[in-house]
Amino acid sequence: MFFRIIKMLCKLFGIACIVEMVRKRMGMLVCALQHNLKAQAKKIAQMFLLGSLAFILLGLGLQFLLFGLACWLNAVLCNTYLGFLLVAMGCFLMVILIVLMLRRKINNQEVEQGHITDGE
Repeated sequence: MFFRIIKMLCKLFGIACIVEMVRKRMGMLVCALQHNLKAQAKKIAQMFLLGSLAFILLGLGLQFLLFGLACWLNAVLCNTYLGFLLVAMGCFLMVILIVLMLRRKINNQEVEQGHITDGE
């Protein structure tokens, strides 16, 4: 409806050709934008899928590696549970260490941002 009114006004003023060219160019730009967005979305989906797959495989490999280490420690220590306990404690210590490192890094970023916003 709106385009019909514009088309009639353009015919009335004699600029219908220019409006038609602009409409065609806008259509081509929209098609190009849609094509680019689809291509980018496809790339992002592929990267996400590959990243997820790599993360899952890494997690499974690490899980079996730690299970093997725990079984080996059980055999070396001649105990049924001590190897699993040592591996679990090692994992918890690593998680605590990572959390402390990330916390320190986040706190340092907040201090740096405070200096920037204060204008010092």
